[in-house]
Amino acid sequence: MQAVRLCSACLAGRAGNYNSQTVAAVVKINCYYYVVCLCIYPRYFFFFIFFLFVVVCMKHLLFHRSSGPQKCSACIKEDIFEEPTSILKQGCAFPDNAAKREVEALEAVCINEECSWTGTIKEYEANHEGKCDFRILPCPSCKELLRANELERHNERECPERTLNCKYCKEPFHFKNIKAHDEICPKYPMICEGCAKKKIPREKYVDHIKLCTKFRTPCRFHVVGCDMMVEKEKIHDHEQACSYEHLNLLLHFIMGIKVNLECLQPQSLELASHKIHELHQSLRELELKMGQLSGAGAPVQGACALLPPPPAPTLGTSFTPLPTAVGAALELQLHSEKTKVAELSRRCQELELKVSTFENIVCVLNREMERSATTMEAYNRQHRLDQDKIEILNNKVRQLERTVGLRDLSIVEMEGKMREMSAATYDGVFVWKISDFSKKRQDAVAGRAPAMFSPAFYTSKYGYKMCLRIYLNGDGTGRGTHLSLFFVVMRGHSDALLKWPFNQKVTLMLLDQNNREHIIDAFRPDISSSSFQRPVSDMNIASGCPLFCPLSKLDSKNSYIRDDTIFIKAIVDLTGL
Repeated sequence: MQAVRLCSACLAGRAGNYNSQTVAAVVKINCYYYVVCLCIYPRYFFFFIFFLFVVVCMKHLLFHRSSGPQKCSACIKEDIFEEPTSILKQGCAFPDNAAKREVEALEAVCINEECSWTGTIKEYEANHEGKCDFRILPCPSCKELLRANELERHNERECPERTLNCKYCKEPFHFKNIKAHDEICPKYPMICEGCAKKKIPREKYVDHIKLCTKFRTPCRFHVVGCDMMVEKEKIHDHEQACSYEHLNLLLHFIMGIKVNLECLQPQSLELASHKIHELHQSLRELELKMGQLSGAGAPVQGACALLPPPPAPTLGTSFTPLPTAVGAALELQLHSEKTKVAELSRRCQELELKVSTFENIVCVLNREMERSATTMEAYNRQHRLDQDKIEILNNKVRQLERTVGLRDLSIVEMEGKMREMSAATYDGVFVWKISDFSKKRQDAVAGRAPAMFSPAFYTSKYGYKMCLRIYLNGDGTGRGTHLSLFFVVMRGHSDALLKWPFNQKVTLMLLDQNNREHIIDAFRPDISSSSFQRPVSDMNIASGCPLFCPLSKLDSKNSYIRDDTIFIKAIVDLTGL
């Protein structure tokens, strides 16, 4: 019985797109022949010629392709066509549950590419068809077709339409708008250009700038020409240091205003005075003419009253009175000229007042500049004196710091010597207490502190100086398996009086705190080894037992560790000393 591959072409038949070419194969089960559609729909019709059809395909053949019975293409293909049994028509087929069970037991493989699933058709429909990781599904956001096992990663990392939450303000936005959101995000971290402080939320950046003493702002005299950008905390220093320049800029600014005001007038003061003189002359001429025309002997009131009176008319001369309209026009022209003269006089007075005011301001500014220059010079002198004093005090502070540092080192050395002296013994017997054993063992395993040295001890007051060295995680051949313990000969003050090489028997012990079974190892020094010659440095090379104690004894329940503390004992044989 051959395996049946399920294909998408026959699956299209479920939607009414059945094609007779999708009949995949004729499969023989026991004594029956089955025309097996690739979709293997769960309901089947059984025909008299022992061919099995999927119910959807059967209905499509009989009711959709034509209006009458159809010839069985499977019979034709197998060359067993026989009328009337090979004619497909309604009523000649019936559901066959037995055949259904046998077909469901057929072996099948998944239609999705690269899927290695195999099993029966029943298992495919029940457990795999809608759960296959290789089935093609559309992305719900961008509609791109993807495999089911890639859909989650696509939605999280690749989909251009995916929605993200801003890590600063927690607001959702589309991935394609990430740059636009960063430009308006109120929580986006900003960097201050003045103090270089980082992670300032955008909504608080303006408030920070107002208070930041390092932020650079324009000088207050920028309106008169100072183009310096000064840190807020140094604005006062800048104004003091540049007061002369500021006053000079202010003076030029005011002088420019004065020139502009003069340029705004229609004429200069001299031209205005000349115009006034001409108007006065014209006024006198008009008054004289009016006097002559009126024929009055009395002088006319006005500006020409100071002029000499006109000559009296001669006898026999006839006089014709001036019409009233002409006299009124002359009076009106005279009044207009007087008004212009008064206006020009008023403007001249205002300009003279402004010039006087500006001259007073310039004088005040000059005096202020001189006073500021004197004050600044005094400040500079005082500043130099203060700087000299500060430098002297800094030198004293540095000297004191060096002195304190040297004393601290001396104190540390003295404390170390006092600890050594308090822990030292002078009879060749030394008991070393190691507390916090678990922590120190972890440090040794991690490589942070693989070895530890004990305080020094002596064979006598003026005897050999010695110490112990222990590796809590082992050393050499015992690394990781044993506790390693070594004996070290150190340089002492009385080495010149002692016999070398060191040749005394050494016994090392890990004490059982129940006083039952101590771990003991002893050795006699190899006098040819450099470890036991007279030391030329602070201590010789350590020598001892790399396999002193198995770590397994210390890991299990034991009496060597109590209250996270162990005791190491060393005994130096004093025979012959």
